[in-house]
Amino acid sequence: MIEEVEKYCTQVLSVSKCKELPFHNLEHTKEVVQNVKYLCAAMDITQEDTDILIIAAWFHDTGFSVTYEGHEDESKRIAIKFLSDLNMDKRLIEQISDYIEATKMPQHPTTELAEILCDADVFHISTPNFYYRKLLLRRELETNLDMYLTDKQWHDFNLDFLKKDHFRSDYGRKVLEQGKQENIKKVKRILNYY
Repeated sequence: MIEEVEKYCTQVLSVSKCKELPFHNLEHTKEVVQNVKYLCAAMDITQEDTDILIIAAWFHDTGFSVTYEGHEDESKRIAIKFLSDLNMDKRLIEQISDYIEATKMPQHPTTELAEILCDADVFHISTPNFYYRKLLLRRELETNLDMYLTDKQWHDFNLDFLKKDHFRSDYGRKVLEQGKQENIKKVKRILNYY
């Protein structure tokens, strides 16, 4: 089933509005899927639960193909329809929908598995790749939300996000948080120039 989901979501993300998004595009989704696999392996999550999270990761941003704001609701709708057509168990579809809902900013996971998907979605804030990714996000916010900020405002915006967003899983709090703290220090150093 994962292969069918991957093929379908790749199609949605490749031929819709998503292909024009600098940040929330197919590459981001692939990264989130890989992050889910990495976190599940590090946390000894069962293969069945890992598979469910991988499916949720593939679908979590497909709603951008329909709308920018409130895309999670569309992502859930797309996932529910596709997975129902594949005759997936309704209980599993509800779980996947709940995991997608948890990624809505500010994130609000209520289970360990939802925490893993949320951490996988913002994993980049713990890596040196954060600086490249935030440039892509800046461009996306300008073109989709008319959110034009000065450089100082942009760095303040990022510092605020890094301070407010917290990793949810045990692994995220123990390991990924360290990289995020390094990025906070770097953003503060940048802001010292202003």
